[in-house]
Amino acid sequence: MAVSYVLRFKIFAFIIVCFILWQTFRHFPFQDDTEQELLLHKEVIEPSQAVNSVITPILVSVFYEALCPDSRSFFTKHLLPTYEKIPHLIKVDLIPYGKAKTESVGDGYTFSCQHGPVECKANKIHACAITKIPEPDVRLRYTTCMISDNMNPLEIGQQCAQEHNVRWEQIAECAVSAEGDNLLKLHGDKTNSLHPRISFVPTILLDKKFESQPAVLKNLFKEVCKKVISQTSQLVPECS
Repeated sequence: MAVSYVLRFKIFAFIIVCFILWQTFRHFPFQDDTEQELLLHKEVIEPSQAVNSVITPILVSVFYEALCPDSRSFFTKHLLPTYEKIPHLIKVDLIPYGKAKTESVGDGYTFSCQHGPVECKANKIHACAITKIPEPDVRLRYTTCMISDNMNPLEIGQQCAQEHNVRWEQIAECAVSAEGDNLLKLHGDKTNSLHPRISFVPTILLDKKFESQPAVLKNLFKEVCKKVISQTSQLVPECS
């Protein structure tokens, strides 16, 4: 009888202990593996997304001439390739004028260009294209296409327009009108406002500042990436 009583007491005590332990641990915030993975997924952001969300694109201002061999080389070997690698990290501002000169004649203007009248005509077509083509990528590809062979600017302008699905008529009309003259005059004013004045074409500004021109002309991608990294103090995967 005594043994039965002791056994019942032990069973009762065991049940009480189990109940207390259950009540204690049931309030602990355990998470299964799936819940933990979801939380980690919410907190982890791809490195490129984290960086790109806070980066202000570097403004690359290109002061150039349409028939300048060095300008052509910069467009084809550095500017367009860099844009294609990191389009979200740069904003391109094209200023076709270089060492040209503007003279006021009545209500209009005449221009003399370093590489002759053909270059003035090509500069005007570039100026009009920059205004008439709203998409930055198409604008850059079109002007790069033109500068690759600008000796007959009207012909190559139309050919490049066809290649890049650009409305040539509005560019051509602009280039032979007062609108084209006014646009080229504005590019001249912008060029002549630089301090110091340009001594070499092309001249490249990064965020409106003169950087080391030899370094920029040699490797634009590298110099833009250096500037991006210095501003963000973060690793930029696209620049690796």
